[in-house]
Amino acid sequence: MPDSHLLFLPGTLCTGAVFSRQVEALSGQCTNIQIAIFNKERSIEAMAETAASLIPEGSRVAVAGFSMGGMVALALAERYPEKVERIALLNSNCHPDLPERRNRRGSYVEEARQKSLRVIIKDGFLQNYLHRQSPPHRELILDMAEEHGLAGFEAQSAALAGRPDLGPALSKLTCPVLILGARQDVLCPPRVQLKMHEECSHAHLVMLEDCGHFAVLEKPAEVSKALLNWLAETANRPIRPG
Repeated sequence: MPDSHLLFLPGTLCTGAVFSRQVEALSGQCTNIQIAIFNKERSIEAMAETAASLIPEGSRVAVAGFSMGGMVALALAERYPEKVERIALLNSNCHPDLPERRNRRGSYVEEARQKSLRVIIKDGFLQNYLHRQSPPHRELILDMAEEHGLAGFEAQSAALAGRPDLGPALSKLTCPVLILGARQDVLCPPRVQLKMHEECSHAHLVMLEDCGHFAVLEKPAEVSKALLNWLAETANRPIRPG
């Protein structure tokens, strides 16, 4: 396996801690592992600019995005195809926000202001994040959310609500692509993963069993194995410029 520069892009209200098991598993195969942090950016495009700033001039990197981070990865590839060597989309999707979710995001922010971010995540989000409600996983998710704070939640909610259709960016990819989903993921369900695979037919599709949205936490060994195989895949052609 060739040496790789790997850039992880986290999901909503996640810090680098969400990828701790993957970093541990892949550190022997990658010469450089970085994790972007998104806290103030109010659009997926702005997050892509933040990610691009972490890539050295003249370098091409492997990019693995979880959930919201997968959207950022596609926006990055669309804007800077010369910087992206391969892409992994982990429990993500490429489509605009659903109207019902878009309308609810502002309400969640207001509720978090009135109560607390921890209460909102605990009462309204965790049941959709995890298939098995493991106490350590729940606490990690809550702690990461608190680290971002209300301002980070508001900014990321705006970014998700206004995100563009990234299907065209996905369809242009000719580099090695991993699409990883989970059977019990209610936020980015299997039908979404299958649809993305249709839009990027050469991608390798992995569907994990007995697992929810946070596959990086619930099935860390399986996610790491899929990423190792993805890193070993021989690149064909660069991403086609838009």
